[in-house]
Amino acid sequence: MNLGVEDLTKLGCERMLIFAAEKNYFTIVAKNYYEKLKRSGWKGTVELVENEKEDHCFHLFDLDGDKAQEMRHKFVSFLKQDQFNLKQDLC
Repeated sequence: MNLGVEDLTKLGCERMLIFAAEKNYFTIVAKNYYEKLKRSGWKGTVELVENEKEDHCFHLFDLDGDKAQEMRHKFVSFLKQDQFNLKQDLC
């Protein structure tokens, strides 16, 4: 993604969940994208979840770790919210 060129107001989604790990070299990019998205005029909602003291792909190296489980639960909750909204739209 090219943050200088991309027109974020044209994103087709209504919600976005961004995960970042504190020690990951992409954390700055994730935080910048989050801030730019909030300022862009995009009509959706965005949430940034930063995992402190963690590195890139930490959730894959320790699947049973507390933070990995929290991350999975957060992601599933995010997806289920979409599923709930879809059911409401169908009624």
